[in-house]
Amino acid sequence: MELKICTFNVKNDNLIQKLKKETILDCYKGLLCEHKFDILATQEMIDSTLNVLKEEFKDYSIYGKNRYGNNFVTQRINFLKKYNEHASVLTKLEVLSNKTISLPWIPGNMKDLYQGIVKHKSITPRILTDIVVELENKEKLRILNTHLDCFMYSVKKRQLNYLFNRINKTDIPIVLLGDFNSNLEDKLFKEFVEKLDLLGYQRVEYNHKTFRKSKKDLPIDHIFLPKKYRIKNFGVLDNEIIKTYSDHFPLYVTIDIKNK
Repeated sequence: MELKICTFNVKNDNLIQKLKKETILDCYKGLLCEHKFDILATQEMIDSTLNVLKEEFKDYSIYGKNRYGNNFVTQRINFLKKYNEHASVLTKLEVLSNKTISLPWIPGNMKDLYQGIVKHKSITPRILTDIVVELENKEKLRILNTHLDCFMYSVKKRQLNYLFNRINKTDIPIVLLGDFNSNLEDKLFKEFVEKLDLLGYQRVEYNHKTFRKSKKDLPIDHIFLPKKYRIKNFGVLDNEIIKTYSDHFPLYVTIDIKNK
């Protein structure tokens, strides 16, 4: 059985100039209708686009809750509403369970706390969407989609440790993917990749930038798979629609879920 998987930081709607419904539809028609991804994991998705997708792509189910929750307060505080992002998973596969988990996100020391507030102005909840799907051959697969902190060392370390421990404790094969805001020159991330390797997981070896503005030709978006699955092809997508829509490239992989 072949499985097509993609991770895409879609960029918060509020950061895309003159975003129109037609632009959203053009982008997702390419991803879902042309490329026909079985699993599309997105980061920075907000309700405005989710509502369009639910209306136009009724054959896909969408999983993942808002990072600030969805309640009376978040609906009435404009800042929270604008940045109440999801780590969404879109799929036609049968989903057996789904949950949204809050990752560690409070700095562990005063230096990171100060830099997060004053320098980076970015201390915000980070989440993990965890779903279990059943494939055509009745095999189960766990999908973990996330978007990690981009500035604070102590926070990123705790988030990576959390992900590793969660993967280490499950007996269901895992696909871990998302925007890690890290490349292989990052010591923390390199150690994380090495630890996953020992658990029997491989990183899809795309080694060019996935964030357009990156000064280094290295990816910060990644996909991890069980080594027992054969990778048939992988790469990134790019065209004028995607370029208008996001500052990231969608990273994809096609796998054969039969054991090697």
